[in-house]
Amino acid sequence: MTQPEQNTPLHLDSLLVSGFRGIPHLEIPRLGRVTLLAGKNGVGKTAVLEAVRVYAARSQYDVLVAVLESHAESQRSRDFAGAEMQMPNWHGLFHGRDQWVEPGIRIGPCDASRQMVMKSVWMDSAPTDSSTTYQFPRTQVLALAVMYQGQHWNVPLGYRELNLPGRRFQPESEMPTAIGCNLLGPGLPDTPQLARFWDDVVITGQQSFVADALNLILDTPAEWIAVVGDAAPAGSGGRKVMVKVAGNDAPVPLHSLGDGVARLFGIALALANSRNGLLLIDEVENGIHHSIQTKFWTMALQAAQIYNVQVLATTHSRDAVVGFARAIQDLEYPDGVYIRLEKANHKMRAVAYPNDSLIAAAQYGIETR
Repeated sequence: MTQPEQNTPLHLDSLLVSGFRGIPHLEIPRLGRVTLLAGKNGVGKTAVLEAVRVYAARSQYDVLVAVLESHAESQRSRDFAGAEMQMPNWHGLFHGRDQWVEPGIRIGPCDASRQMVMKSVWMDSAPTDSSTTYQFPRTQVLALAVMYQGQHWNVPLGYRELNLPGRRFQPESEMPTAIGCNLLGPGLPDTPQLARFWDDVVITGQQSFVADALNLILDTPAEWIAVVGDAAPAGSGGRKVMVKVAGNDAPVPLHSLGDGVARLFGIALALANSRNGLLLIDEVENGIHHSIQTKFWTMALQAAQIYNVQVLATTHSRDAVVGFARAIQDLEYPDGVYIRLEKANHKMRAVAYPNDSLIAAAQYGIETR
């Protein structure tokens, strides 16, 4: 890999999350270019990633909906014609499920002047559905009032009397520029997402990096990778990621090589596609064998520096933590941060491990999760 041209400031050098989903209040005084979060099930690791995603998107409607849909947070309603419909349950964004509680949601660095604040409000409106001839009477719009660095804007969510989703009527607004942010969930990335990532990698000429990452896990090296086929409706084939492995005459579909190969390929693609932005990885250890954890983290730490990506990842795995510590030690990498999240008496706290302590814990088998 080439060396980074320069060190650039992080999008989030620290993190405060308050009032968001299962997080009453959490402060992490320092984040690194690569931050690994550990902790027990239900402690709030995924919610931290979701909060960062919402912050990066500046509370864009689609991202708010995606967060809720990932938790099946929806409710039945009826549209203006009386037809049954599903719409997001906005209570699910707020801690305690009370969207009117003060002071609302606050996400951002620990510096209060750089935080984004979100509160539920009602706005008067006289909406028109441009897709039909219906003219709706003046009513009230449920909205998320967002405040960030002196700017204010509203994200319409739905109509009080008609119970319609707000996206249809969302007005143009001057919002701060969002931070590029990719999210990889605990499952495998789907083929359309891999294909989109691959197209961008080809444009920027980063195929060799992705191939090198893939060869960390393959017993026999890949000679080439390609995405073939045309974008097509579901059920008609569509695009496929194909890999030519040394010693085989014919290429094979990526997913036929195993879930671990597909997972690592997706992470490498996401790193190359997150240049100058954020990459969030939930349950980063999934599919990555313990024997290559150190190599994997070496690749991730170097790529984050080269592509100017800030990475936040979560894990349950001791192997992942040990591999992370060893990669930091081997690279003499000062900008990797390990955090254990804890929850007790309805309060959350972040326990930070200095790199020398983390390395010692890995060497002597001390539990840090």
